[in-house]
Amino acid sequence: MKKLFLLILSSVSYLYVEAHPGIGMVYDGERFIYYTDLKHVWKLDTKSGMSEIFVEDVHTHELALDRSGHLYGEHYWYVESEQKFKNYIWRANKVGVIQKIREDQYGENHDFSFVRDRQFSSYEIRKGLGEHEIVLKDTLQEKVLAQLTLDNPTWKYLSDNDDFLFVDYPSIYVFKHGAVSIISEDVSSTKFPFSFVGKEHNIYGIWTDKSQNTYVAIYGGREIRKITKNTEDSRLVKTGLLWSPVNGVFDNDNNLWIMECKIGGKIRVRKITQNKLLKKSSFLVERVIFAAILLLLTALSVCKLKVYSSSYVF
Repeated sequence: MKKLFLLILSSVSYLYVEAHPGIGMVYDGERFIYYTDLKHVWKLDTKSGMSEIFVEDVHTHELALDRSGHLYGEHYWYVESEQKFKNYIWRANKVGVIQKIREDQYGENHDFSFVRDRQFSSYEIRKGLGEHEIVLKDTLQEKVLAQLTLDNPTWKYLSDNDDFLFVDYPSIYVFKHGAVSIISEDVSSTKFPFSFVGKEHNIYGIWTDKSQNTYVAIYGGREIRKITKNTEDSRLVKTGLLWSPVNGVFDNDNNLWIMECKIGGKIRVRKITQNKLLKKSSFLVERVIFAAILLLLTALSVCKLKVYSSSYVF
């Protein structure tokens, strides 16, 4: 039994070391949500709830929309003959026809940010000499907004009022009004079977609502955290055992659309209405079920022990 349990743990660990989901999920502000499953980019109609493939056969981790409705993404692939990765950047029009806006190059994408403001200027974090720099870049120039010491910044987000939020495990930072501050010291969480994703993938997507509260998808912990403007931290949503959130957006009716990843890499997007969000979440049922399972397993173990012991009575 112990060997079987270790085999299961190692198998789950292998799945999540080898394949981590993308974060690409954007809302056009009217009706449609675009999201990636690392195979295609999908277009979801928030009115009907139906999804269809919008751009086929693109391995993109992030997405961006401009004011004209053009969608931007990347494509990664592995060249077996050269044993190297390559990528390019694409732009899709409103019917999903793409064109390359940056040609093929080797390695990872380090010079096209998908975090963009209304003018489509990009926000980036890059490693300087001993420190990291937050950089604002448009087509003509770039400006260093701040310098700070970070460990390994990962996912980033720009709110509607141009607050620049980013993850540096286990904290969430924000650059606003010319200064960087921590809005949550530690939002990390781990829950089986997503405990194996590692700290670089523990904290995923960040987004905000109209009141500028912050929401964080904890991929390693199967939950979404809400951080208020007063930096109060609370668990808003908890997903099922086999699913974990990677990103989210609010539509114009304040419904929350959550992008989730299942063990094995399957992606889905589901809707949580504003009415459900307003209800105070209770996790008592979950705890009761977990306790009942533990009691059942304990009872079965006791029964087996009694049967085993009675077989040696002469």
